[in-house]
Amino acid sequence: MERLPKYLSILSTIAQLKRYKSNILSADYNRAVNKDNALYLNELFNLPVSETSLFSDTEWDFNIENPNASPNIKGSKLKINFAKYKSVPSEVIIEIKCILLSVVLTPEVFINNRKKAKKKTTNKLAANTVLAHMKSGLRFLETLFRQLKTKLGHEHIEKTYLSLTQLQADDYRKAAKVHKSTYNDDLRQFFSYIQNPYTSEHIFGKSVPAFDSDQFTWESRYKKQVSTQVLPNWAFDQLVRAASLLVHDFLITMEEEVLDSYVSRYSQINTPKYCKDVGLTQYTFKLYRAFRLLNAGYAEKFVDSKYGIPNELRNSKGKYNFKDMTFFLNERQGCSFSLSSAYEHLALVTCAAKYLIGQYTGMRPSELAVIDLNTCLIEENGIKLLRSHVFKGKDSFSKGLFDDKWVVIPIIEDAINAIRILSSITQRGLAFSSIQTKKPEETEKPQNSVMICHQIKIFIRLALPNDDLGFNNYMMRHTLAYQLYRLEAGLPLISFQLKHLVNTVDKFLSRGSTSDVTMGYGGIADSLVESQTAQRLRKQSEIEVIKATADPDGNYLGGKAIEHKERLRIAFKGYMASGYSKDEIFEAMADQGLGVINVGLGYCYGSESTNTDLPCIGSLRCNPNRCSNAIVSEANAPYWREIYNTNRANLNNPTYQDNYEQIQEVISEAKQVLELLGHSLDDE
Repeated sequence: MERLPKYLSILSTIAQLKRYKSNILSADYNRAVNKDNALYLNELFNLPVSETSLFSDTEWDFNIENPNASPNIKGSKLKINFAKYKSVPSEVIIEIKCILLSVVLTPEVFINNRKKAKKKTTNKLAANTVLAHMKSGLRFLETLFRQLKTKLGHEHIEKTYLSLTQLQADDYRKAAKVHKSTYNDDLRQFFSYIQNPYTSEHIFGKSVPAFDSDQFTWESRYKKQVSTQVLPNWAFDQLVRAASLLVHDFLITMEEEVLDSYVSRYSQINTPKYCKDVGLTQYTFKLYRAFRLLNAGYAEKFVDSKYGIPNELRNSKGKYNFKDMTFFLNERQGCSFSLSSAYEHLALVTCAAKYLIGQYTGMRPSELAVIDLNTCLIEENGIKLLRSHVFKGKDSFSKGLFDDKWVVIPIIEDAINAIRILSSITQRGLAFSSIQTKKPEETEKPQNSVMICHQIKIFIRLALPNDDLGFNNYMMRHTLAYQLYRLEAGLPLISFQLKHLVNTVDKFLSRGSTSDVTMGYGGIADSLVESQTAQRLRKQSEIEVIKATADPDGNYLGGKAIEHKERLRIAFKGYMASGYSKDEIFEAMADQGLGVINVGLGYCYGSESTNTDLPCIGSLRCNPNRCSNAIVSEANAPYWREIYNTNRANLNNPTYQDNYEQIQEVISEAKQVLELLGHSLDDE
């Protein structure tokens, strides 16, 4: 409260602008002799705007006031340069500055008048948000005044237009038709600021002409993406598999402990030995690290004492000559190792590890950017947690989870361990950092979302070279939520890690670390995404279940499959005759809750057992190869695939040698069902 008098003083000075405006707009106003106005302008121009900026400055900087801003926001997003808008008259710039300062100091006054405000109860506006609104508005005014100057002349506009209240609604309408920037929420909010009753009363002294920008004809309008913004199931499957194998291959090569043994289920006899293929061993890694550090300018003493410098890197004179070192590393006899191949592969491992962390935590880019390798892993009540920092509000769902802390499952810890080893080359303390080696005197800065996205795309391009997924960072967060909703609906995919995540969260909750609300699959998903996104993703998962189990054109196996399809066909025929499309019917079925079912191995259409030789006990026998009453659809395929992969992995495990024949039978059973559903198992 101690700053309140200062705010009132600033707002009081701003409120005198309307009297100053009325003077200069009067017919008998004489600038040279009006001392009162000169004194007022001097007081206004010397108002403190921020720690580093005065009202008179051409650039306002709010970075010091926002020390905890995310890496995406620090810098230019917390600055505004008024000198960029050369066509906007200086008197109008003064008005815009007064509005901006008023919004910053009294956001609650302006929030209530904003269109489509997300939260009615909020009374805060982030500085970068307000600046984005103002920059968008100034770009529009630049277009508007440039148009007026072309029509009426530069001097006339500069002398005559001294306030936004002099513009007509038609001026805004005409400018909208030629404005090159997209009409979006930022510009809409700017218009709400200049039309706010507070602005009219305390800054302009009168209202601007009424207009509705939504009704204008804009050259370009923002269109919300209708994309699901989640990775397709098959892509999620392949990316997780590929990333896990890359990380584990590297850890095994470095003779480090692998915590997530489940990854071995992905690994088959023909799985590449990635590090071996590029000549990476513990020995060559040590050579390569020494070369990178010496080349980056680190002292020989530092490198040798911390990591050791192999004598092989010395030339015949006992010196570390980079030319000789490069030749030695690239021309080692009997080894495929080279500097370029090592760099590319280790970069790939890094990017794969980052993808796994992002995918299985669902962190926002700003949270990923500040994961500190030295302090990120902590333990509470025997449960490992990953610590970072939340910049965008705090989740009200829990008191300790997804609120600067995330549970760590083995695959995440493996990824962090891989990055820690690789950071000995880059000398960087942040998990999501540049893959280049930091110079000894260089200060490390968190990466922005663009660079994080770029690095993960490096891995995606290798794993899925022919598929353009339109990847962005938030796809990992939304995909995690979607896969959890699918699990809740009975459609598992990579279910071991997801189940491990849910089980670990449940343990964390049960020990009093968070609220009393029980979090299952859907509960965790709800805490990751905003309510509207949650509703959309949950419904999307339910529609997927319905399409897999109740599509009259779907693929069903079993003795009663024809009967099942016929029932569906008759039902859909009636709906479609009434004018509904298939997609509309699926959506209506989801709205009625028909998608909230658990699809296990199959469905039973028999009221009683019709096979006397094979008692109906469900499980593996509930499939069309075993029972004429069983129906299997695409919805059941993930369960059969998990059975197939698990038992393939156990086939050569000495622990299960006594059950070798039974395991082979189960594999054969699952394979037959999957092949009948059209799934290729050649690459399994």
